[in-house]
Amino acid sequence: MDNSFLAFALVTSLLLAGGVTLLLVGYINTLPAALARGWRVALPVVLLPVAGPLWYAWREGDEFRRARWQLIAALILLALAGAVILALGPYFAERLVAEMVENAKMR
Repeated sequence: MDNSFLAFALVTSLLLAGGVTLLLVGYINTLPAALARGWRVALPVVLLPVAGPLWYAWREGDEFRRARWQLIAALILLALAGAVILALGPYFAERLVAEMVENAKMR
């Protein structure tokens, strides 16, 4: 399309990739420790992939400060990606449909 769509796609892709990566790293950091504490503690971490590790990292205190910040940053990045997609996605979709209709008329 054009440079604005390229920027939109690049920004949303990077935000989503960064958010998912941080979420996965935070989950991987908390899951083994939660399993070592027993199933009562590990069950929320296993069943609630976003809230469970964040709860566990908050519960354990300073030992899991890094994991806690990774999970919070992941949620912020994913929220930003969602906001950008919801705000600008319909605009680019509308432009794409208009371009397709224009191309169909020229045939």
